Amino acid sequence: MTSNERRKHERLPKNYFLEYKEFKYPTAQQSFLQARLVDISAGGVCVECSHSFSQGTKLQIRVHMPRLNKFMPGFFKYYENDQDQYLNAIAEVAWVDSSRRPALMGVRFLDLDPDVVKAVQGLINDALRESRRKAELAESLRREQEGS
Repeated sequence: MTSNERRKHERLPKNYFLEYKEFKYPTAQQSFLQARLVDISAGGVCVECSHSFSQGTKLQIRVHMPRLNKFMPGFFKYYENDQDQYLNAIAEVAWVDSSRRPALMGVRFLDLDPDVVKAVQGLINDALRESRRKAELAESLRREQEGS
């Protein structure tokens, strides 16, 4: 079985800012580390990081995700600004590739609120739909130019 066949969620390449730290007590004594996302799905993230943890380690993560609240249920989505939109989650390290620098770390979300899962999936679907629309438009323009 290939890794794509194992995936339950479609992934969106994104360069979001992420903060993460080991989830252990006392949590106040743990400081956040910074990283960049490679991609995100409703099930987890792939992170490019200078400090990785071993497989199975629980993490507290915070991902800055502009437009996330647009896909949340309720009226707040109309009144909040993009600057304060974060996905906060407890997650688990699924895999680590430390053979490269910076290292890659696959992180699986644990017990996300169903509304947050739907919002993340909605944001991803919207971005992928827009990407496909742009690709189709570019292909149409290319064919049109070849025909003239």
